[in-house]
Amino acid sequence: MSPRFSLALLTFIAGTSFAQPIEPVDPKDRAVRLAEPDEQSREQTIRAVLERINADFLTEDERATLRVLHGQWILEDLNNPALNSQIALDLHDYSNPIFDNPNTSPIRRAIAQLNQGNAQNALDLIEQVETTTIESNFIRASAYELLGRVDEAIALLEGIENTLASETIDDAGQLAIGSEALIKLTRLRAPAVSAKADYEAIQALLGIARDRIDRLDWRIRSTEAQLLYEHHNLGEAHTAAIEALRLNPRAADPMLLLGHIAVDGFDFDNAERLAKTLDEVASSTEQNAEDQTPGVSIGGAIIRARIALRRKDPQGAEMALDPALAKYPNHPTLLALEASAAAAGYRISSTNRLLNKYNELFPDSPTAAVWVGKTLAEYRQYTYAAEILRRAIQLAPNWGEPRLQLGLMLVQAGKDIAAREALTEAIKLDPFNLRAQNSLRLLTELATYETIESEHFIIRYKAGPDELLAREMPQILEAIHERVSSDLPGGMNHEPKDKTIIELMPNHEWFAVRIGGMPHIHTMAASTGPVIAFESPREGPKSKVGHYDWARVLQHEYTHTVNLSRTRNRVIHWMTEANAVFNEDAPRDQSQWSLLTNAVQNDELFDLDSINIAFVRPEKPTDRALAYAQGAWMFEFIVERFGPTAPRDIMDSSATGRSAPEAFEQVLNLSQPEFMDLFTQWAREDLRSRGLLRPNDLPPLDELLGDPAAGLPKLNELDDLLEQYPDHPDLLNLRLGIALAIEGDQLSNEQLQLLKTTILVRPEDEMPHKRLARHYLASESPDEQALAIPHLEYLDAREVHTTAYANQLAELYAMIGEHERAFDKAIRATRIAPFDAPTREQAARMALLIENYDNAQHQLEALIEIEPDRDIHKQRLEALLKLTDS
Repeated sequence: MSPRFSLALLTFIAGTSFAQPIEPVDPKDRAVRLAEPDEQSREQTIRAVLERINADFLTEDERATLRVLHGQWILEDLNNPALNSQIALDLHDYSNPIFDNPNTSPIRRAIAQLNQGNAQNALDLIEQVETTTIESNFIRASAYELLGRVDEAIALLEGIENTLASETIDDAGQLAIGSEALIKLTRLRAPAVSAKADYEAIQALLGIARDRIDRLDWRIRSTEAQLLYEHHNLGEAHTAAIEALRLNPRAADPMLLLGHIAVDGFDFDNAERLAKTLDEVASSTEQNAEDQTPGVSIGGAIIRARIALRRKDPQGAEMALDPALAKYPNHPTLLALEASAAAAGYRISSTNRLLNKYNELFPDSPTAAVWVGKTLAEYRQYTYAAEILRRAIQLAPNWGEPRLQLGLMLVQAGKDIAAREALTEAIKLDPFNLRAQNSLRLLTELATYETIESEHFIIRYKAGPDELLAREMPQILEAIHERVSSDLPGGMNHEPKDKTIIELMPNHEWFAVRIGGMPHIHTMAASTGPVIAFESPREGPKSKVGHYDWARVLQHEYTHTVNLSRTRNRVIHWMTEANAVFNEDAPRDQSQWSLLTNAVQNDELFDLDSINIAFVRPEKPTDRALAYAQGAWMFEFIVERFGPTAPRDIMDSSATGRSAPEAFEQVLNLSQPEFMDLFTQWAREDLRSRGLLRPNDLPPLDELLGDPAAGLPKLNELDDLLEQYPDHPDLLNLRLGIALAIEGDQLSNEQLQLLKTTILVRPEDEMPHKRLARHYLASESPDEQALAIPHLEYLDAREVHTTAYANQLAELYAMIGEHERAFDKAIRATRIAPFDAPTREQAARMALLIENYDNAQHQLEALIEIEPDRDIHKQRLEALLKLTDS
């Protein structure tokens, strides 16, 4: 009989990517194929493990011990208390009844108590051990640390350090534990020689254990993974953890670490799968099958709570933690994350209470403060985060992590000088920390940037090509500020007290470093509150997004900045996104209307609770896009029905700690169901007015068409129906589709009339505008070509990435003598593609048409910067300067 356990986790024993599919595999299939680049190495490892376990010279006891070491144990092994207790520890099954068995080793029982947060119980048990070993001293030291007896912990750890330095140890397990002891010592004590020397000594010890003592002991690779992860070397940590799981596919330690790495990288799907597998392994022994809380694991709860916190879902984090805390009420990390969830929910008194509770259990421990500080920083509560992280630094002056987190937070807050100081100190304590190195490299890079300052903004840019765009930004940014901070609908009637820093990053690589892995709606721009970073809108191998309307994107992001300033960074998630989309001052495109129409037709609109969840825990691929579209739609409804100040009043109410439904009820005097009923009625009418829903007084299309088995009616019958129901959107759409089945660039009169009628009945449909613009532009008549203008204007208003519509409009307006409009469209094109030479040439021509010589000069100077090897630009500039001089 095989143990109750799924080896689906083995698919994680792949290469360095978390994008591998999860496929259940037979636990008995030892030759499972894994999708990984290093297939040969994997097969060699599996073969070596199996040969080791199946060696003929082994006794049955030795074979059983090796089965347990490599996670290949069978139910028979659970009858042996020594083996069973080791299995339970490897699975993180610390509440297993085997630890209540007096025949179980006191060391194993002490480890189980320690990993539940019961430090004193662990000390009491370890006193029963007669022989002092590296392991027993490490348990004592860890218990002392939890109890706040740091000096005693350091003394024991230094004793382990001396033992490792002076004695020959040939036990891989003891060397792994000794390495863990040295890792802990680096956190508690100032470096003996240097932090660099300490790190290299641990690396050397692990290398000896791996290469000379036992290449197949998973504990060595797992400890290496821990060391690398603590230094934020996620790539190599992932590799080491994968190799540990190859050697023991049921080991919870490396599995949990892989979960942390997945969460750090926002790979929530695989993180959730790892959490599920951690639950499975923790309850995979037969003795635990009847437990009252099956499937609850410490690791699974930690990973799910972290996923929820990163998704801005503090309530979801608490829900993930509750079952595990019921089972392990004193677990340090669970308690630290519980305090973090309270902090994420802006519950300051609860956060302080939970931190005090943590300190009572684990005096002077910095762990909870670091978790809470990191969470507050991610939730942009910068002042409180700094206070908590500085408290952690006081508690752990020799640990680099609190200083690193403080430095990262200060980078996001735009406090570069203070951030540099914190990161420099972090690197002194941890010179191999890649996150600290990268962040300090970013600050070093930013220190070289030039600045342009306007009344409300500080623009930072790298000297070189981006200066062209940076010089054009102040006037546009000030117009954005006037719009966003105004009392107009969508405006916040508020100004941030400090100037907002706008950082123009030269390419996607630097932009990615700048935002530090933060998820945002716009992949090309991000607001941390006081800082907005955006990727230069250029095409090329280092660009991810190419050309885009940077002004529209920054107006979106600056709305977040002003929102966060007014609400002290406490704002309903969907409302700040809705406000930002509303403030783009651009019409909704057809794809968004399609999402909204489908949601109304299928009764799938989000309510005030589920819309937030759709942002953080989308169940369907379209949920997040629908949440953005519906949020902006509800914002529009609130402004129209309750007045332009109502959204601000709701956000102000929520900033005091009220939930979204409570804030809505206070401001609008409506319960959530009442609000949703009113909104849904309004939404249906809005869709009907746009031809996206059939009006109630028109019959359904299937009723008009009759029996589908008879096929579609003849054209004349459809035309008769259209004459009877000329505003029937579905009928018109059907007739138009038939009419356009055969078409060229030029349209027939019938096609033209149907397209024009469709625009009147279904004004949000983009296709008729595209088709009519194509038709008119194909004409040789200037008068006919000019008829494309309204259709191109329609399309350009909804466009973010291409200059095609604006370029064509500029030429058409110039052709009909509307030179001011031609100039405006040419300038719009330069905002989408500021480094595109043809676009700049067009803008220069349009500027000359209206005798705007200053702008024409600017465009020619821009062309010289963009194409310095083309003399024609310099010649044209010289001619222009002569003209203006005369």
